[in-house]
Amino acid sequence: MSASKDTQNVVDISQRQGLAGGGDRLGDLLKLVRGISQKRINGLVSTLFENVDDALFDLAERAGSNAVQTEYFDGMREVRKKRQLVERLGADRCAAIGNGANDRLALQAAALGIAVMGREGVSVSALRGADVLCASIVDALDLLLDVEALIATLRR
Repeated sequence: MSASKDTQNVVDISQRQGLAGGGDRLGDLLKLVRGISQKRINGLVSTLFENVDDALFDLAERAGSNAVQTEYFDGMREVRKKRQLVERLGADRCAAIGNGANDRLALQAAALGIAVMGREGVSVSALRGADVLCASIVDALDLLLDVEALIATLRR
């Protein structure tokens, strides 16, 4: 192919945007889509937390002993605390780090969930809710600071 033929197939995007009736129409559309998706995500996260809270309460009602019931109530309390934090920060702007079964919902709801494998181990529930697994909390925090490593880790 000749160079002149190749350049005939190239379209200057700035000219196309000017013809479309607004220099930043694409940016406006992206902002609109982002706003709609944020509202939808926040609603889904809220529903998720409500369903978990209800399920834990149902399990607590059917618990075989006071000790088991207390464990379910403790789980409910943890879920409620984490829900408030995620909703306040916004799930799309939040990274969660944890290793326990009680961390699963926060790991799922956050934009980035990092499960950590400490000396005490990591629950399968936390692994299922996470996007990334790190060896320790220090490694997880280092990963958050190293954008290139984080991108490479999440690359599909």
